[in-house]
Amino acid sequence: MKKLTVLLLLIIFIFNSCFNSSNSKSNTTILDSDDYDSKIERVEILKKEINCFSDFENAEFELFNVNGFSDRRTVLPGASSWDYKFVIKINASDVNKWTDGMEKVLSNKDDKVWMNNIIEKRKIEWKATSIPELYNRQGANVLMIVYRSEGIIYKRVVNL
Repeated sequence: MKKLTVLLLLIIFIFNSCFNSSNSKSNTTILDSDDYDSKIERVEILKKEINCFSDFENAEFELFNVNGFSDRRTVLPGASSWDYKFVIKINASDVNKWTDGMEKVLSNKDDKVWMNNIIEKRKIEWKATSIPELYNRQGANVLMIVYRSEGIIYKRVVNL
């Protein structure tokens, strides 16, 4: 039985290696909005990968998922590990739909590095002047920075 299991795993590994070498773009573990010039394309790609609580008109993202992404998986997913960083532009009246179930927090730690990195290519589209509100989800590694009056939401979800 043990030999059969090892043989089966070896066959799967060889098949996966051969398939991935001929189709490496389709099995990537990283999605980056810098690779897409169209606002419509960025929005549609992100909508497939996150839970959406309302429509949004613009998006920037750097997504890492060890298992690949919804329309690019070639094998069954294994252990889960991801780091999703994104910003979206929504209708300001929909902000509460995104913050529902999250806890508003006060924080003196200002980690804007990841926020600046994801908008680097198109900074002009993400100007915000309101005071940011910080939210997290109890028991999960989820951080959200909300610029309420502009309808801009930065979100980071990590599971490592």
